[in-house]
Amino acid sequence: MPKWLSRQRLFLLLKKNVWLLFPLISIIQFFFTFGEFKYEHIPVERVNDYLYKHVNPNLKLLNTKAECKYDDILHHTQLTQVREMKKMLNFTPKGIMNGSFAPEECNPAMSVAILVTYRNRQSQLDVFIPYIHTFLRKQNIHYKIYVIEQQDDKPWNKGLLYNIGAKQAIAEKFPCLILHDVDLLPLDHSNLYACLNQPRHMSASIDKFRFVLIYNTLVGGVLAITSEHYKLLNGFSNRFLGWGGEDDDFASRISANKLDILRFPQHMARYTMLRHQQEPENSARYAIMLDGRRRAASDGLGSVAFASVGVRPQRLYTLITVRV
Repeated sequence: MPKWLSRQRLFLLLKKNVWLLFPLISIIQFFFTFGEFKYEHIPVERVNDYLYKHVNPNLKLLNTKAECKYDDILHHTQLTQVREMKKMLNFTPKGIMNGSFAPEECNPAMSVAILVTYRNRQSQLDVFIPYIHTFLRKQNIHYKIYVIEQQDDKPWNKGLLYNIGAKQAIAEKFPCLILHDVDLLPLDHSNLYACLNQPRHMSASIDKFRFVLIYNTLVGGVLAITSEHYKLLNGFSNRFLGWGGEDDDFASRISANKLDILRFPQHMARYTMLRHQQEPENSARYAIMLDGRRRAASDGLGSVAFASVGVRPQRLYTLITVRV
């Protein structure tokens, strides 16, 4: 068969199936050029130097107890298996009150408030709460979980909910805030839930994104930040209604205030994402972001507005109900 004939057949085949060509190119680009598997991070042996070791002054520490150590946790690289994950959902709430827990055998060096924004995802919350308690009780930290629920049908406003939750946690004197999506579960036991001396993006490696960091300024998912830095940034913008934009706007505030975004190594920062229905997109998010730096001082933690807020302590978490 002449060579030109085989080439002609190939050309006709491609022409006939051109509708398949562009999706194929997109798939190839996604898997081979999208994101960073080996991103810049703190070496494991230096993490302890960056830890923000401050405890809530309301926590009673005993002189008879030694200070908790964290080196063993940071070096305990072990991925949570499916069998173990199922066991973590069947836990007993020993030592937990109002969503708060402190270790009994030693004095924790860190207190963290975990802020979870939420609306109409009961099935995910039912998985997240027992899982995260089981995960965190092994870490020798003092923590408290706040679930901030938007209880109206108005457009989703995650930034506003984080600001309201942060106000409550700061009023209760928590020095570290962890901003946490309800659909993300940490997988590696070495992923210490703690703030660093700079903002820390914790969920750099998510299974939905093939465990790669999709861009360097990403802070969405799970982010740890000190209360002082959160106040310095004036928190999140309150203007992002619907899905998208508020996290990138917050990253811009971090950059504008000369702060860095730190991360743990990829194997420590692995998360799995629970399936969920996404909130409607915010079509105006790019326009709002363009104006972000100009209004950062007047739009945020200091300008929170809402119809009503209620604080309802429960055994496994403190519920903050919000009507916008």
